[in-house]
Amino acid sequence: MQERLFRNLKILIGILLTLIQASFGQCNDEEIEIWGQCYSTSTTYQLDLSNSGLTGSIPSEISQLNNLMFLNLSGNAIQGMIPDEIGEMTSLLAIDLSQNDLNGSIPISFGFLTNLMVIDLSQNQFSGEIPEEIGNLTSLVELKLNDNQFSGQIPESFGQLIHLSLFQANDNQLEGTIPANIDGMQNLDNLYLQNNQFFGIIPESICQLSINLNNPFNFNIGNNSFCPPYPDCVEPFIEYQEIIECPGVVELWNELYYAEEIIEFDFSDSELSGIIPSNIGYFTNLVSLDLSGNDLYGEIPTEVGNIDSLQYLDLSYNQLSGQIPPSIGNLSNLIELRLYFNELSGNIPSEIGDLAELEYLNLFNNELIGSIPSELGNLELLDKLYLHQNQLSGSIPEQIFSLSNLTSLYINHNNLVGTIPENINELESIERLRLQNNNLSGLIPETICTLDLEWDNTLKFNISNNRLCAPYPDCIIGEEGVQDTSSCNEVASIETLGIPCEFGINKAYPNPFNPHVTVEYTLEKETLVEVRIYDILGKKVQTLVNGFQKAGQNKIRWQGKDDNGNKVSAGIYYLHLSSDQRHQTIKLIFVK
Repeated sequence: MQERLFRNLKILIGILLTLIQASFGQCNDEEIEIWGQCYSTSTTYQLDLSNSGLTGSIPSEISQLNNLMFLNLSGNAIQGMIPDEIGEMTSLLAIDLSQNDLNGSIPISFGFLTNLMVIDLSQNQFSGEIPEEIGNLTSLVELKLNDNQFSGQIPESFGQLIHLSLFQANDNQLEGTIPANIDGMQNLDNLYLQNNQFFGIIPESICQLSINLNNPFNFNIGNNSFCPPYPDCVEPFIEYQEIIECPGVVELWNELYYAEEIIEFDFSDSELSGIIPSNIGYFTNLVSLDLSGNDLYGEIPTEVGNIDSLQYLDLSYNQLSGQIPPSIGNLSNLIELRLYFNELSGNIPSEIGDLAELEYLNLFNNELIGSIPSELGNLELLDKLYLHQNQLSGSIPEQIFSLSNLTSLYINHNNLVGTIPENINELESIERLRLQNNNLSGLIPETICTLDLEWDNTLKFNISNNRLCAPYPDCIIGEEGVQDTSSCNEVASIETLGIPCEFGINKAYPNPFNPHVTVEYTLEKETLVEVRIYDILGKKVQTLVNGFQKAGQNKIRWQGKDDNGNKVSAGIYYLHLSSDQRHQTIKLIFVK
C-alpha cells in the first residue's frame, strides 16, 4: 500500500515537472528558444518578429537557424550589438534590423553573408566605420544604413556591388569623398547621401550611373561639403553644400562662390554697402563686373587688377574714394571702364594707357587732379573719352588728338590750360567735342575746320568759357561762345573773314646754326600785308611786316626777338600773315 502510494506520487511529480517545463517553453533538441518561442534550427526559413515589442539584445543562438533566409526584427526596442555569430547564417537573403536601439559597429562577419540581397540597419544607434567587407556581398540589391552615427568613408569595395539598386546612407557622420569607382554600381538608381560630412570633389564617374538625378526621390547629396567644380550632370541638383573650406571658394557679400566658374557678376542697384572686398581679385575668370548704383565706399582694391579676363568694369554711381589703382592697367582685355559719379581723387594713372582693347573710358564727375596722361593717346581703339567735371589741370596732350577712332571727347569743366593742339584735325571720327569751362588760351588752329562737327549744336561742339583768342577759324565764328580775351593783347584786333586766296606761305624753316627763322611767301598782287609772331599762348611777340608789298615771292627773317628787341626762348610760335582782311597762320619752331 505504501509502495503503491510512493509510486503514484512519483508519477504525479513527473507530470507536474513536465507541466512546469512546458510552461517555461522548453524546446527540444532540434529547436532553439528565441524571445520565449521555439524555432526549428533546420526548418525555420523565415523569422518575422517585426513590431512585436521585443526588448533586450539579439541572442547569439539565432545563428543556429542554419537555413534562415529572411530575418525581420524591425520596429522593436532591441538594444545592444549585433552578435558576431550572425556571420554564420550564410543562407540569409534579407536582414532587417531597422527602427531599434541597436548600437556598436557592423560586425566584419557580415562579409561572409554572400547571399544577402537586402540589408536594412536604418534608424538605430550604430557607429563606427562601414566595413570594407560589405563590398564582398556582390548579390546585394538594397543597402540601408541611414539615420545612424556611422563615420569614416564609403569603402572603395562598394564599386564591386554591381547589382546594388538602392544605397541609403543619409543622416550619418560619414566623411571623405565619393569613391571614384562608384560607376561600378552599374544598376544603382537610388542614392541618398544627404546630411553627412562628405567633402572634396565629386568624381565625374557619377555621371555614368543610371540614376534619375533631377528627382529628389532618387538622388540627394545635399547638406554636405562637396566642393566645386561639380560634374555637369549633378551641378543643377547639388542642393546646399558647405563649401567655405573648399579650395577656390570665395565669400563675397555673405555668399559663397567658386571663383573659377564665375564669369559675370551683376550687382547693380543691389543695395550693397561697405567696401569692395579685396577677394574680388580671386575671380580671375570674370568677364563682366557691374557694381554700379550701390552705396559702396572706400578705395577700389588693387586686387581688381588681377582679373585679367575682365572686359567690362562698371563701378559708377557709388561713393568710392581714393586713387584709381594703377593695377587697373593690368586688365589687358578691358573694353569698357566706367568709374563716373564717385569721389575718386588723385591723378589718372598713366597705366590706363596700357589698356590696348579699351573702347570706352568714363571718369566723369569725380575729384581727379593733375594732368591728363599722354599715355591715353595709346588707346587706338578708344571710341568715347569722358573726363569732364573733375579738377584736371595742365595742357591737353597732343597724343589725345591722334585718336582717330574717337567719336566723343568730353574734357569740359576742368582746369585745363594751354592751347588746343594743332593736330586736332587727326580726330577724324569725332562727333562730339566739348572743351568748355576750362582755361584754354591762345589761337584755335585752323585745322579744326577739317572736322565734321555740327558747330551750331552746343551738345556736340562747345568751347565756351575759356580764354581762346581771335582770330577764330571761319568754321566756328559765332560758335566760340563767351571767351575771356583779356590776356590776348593785340590778338583780339585781328578779324578772320575767310580763307586766304591772295597769298600763300611757301615754307618756314629754322636755321640750326643761327638763332633765326626764315619764312617765304607768295603774293598774287600788290597789297597791304601784316605779319606778326605770336607765342603758344596767343600773345603777340613781334610785328615783322606792316605795309604794302609787291606781288611775287617774298622772304622775311625773324631773329627770335620781341618788339622790344629782347631775345625769346626756343620753342613753338605762330606766324600770322594777313592781307585785305584775309589771313593765314602757320606754326614755327624756333631753335637756338
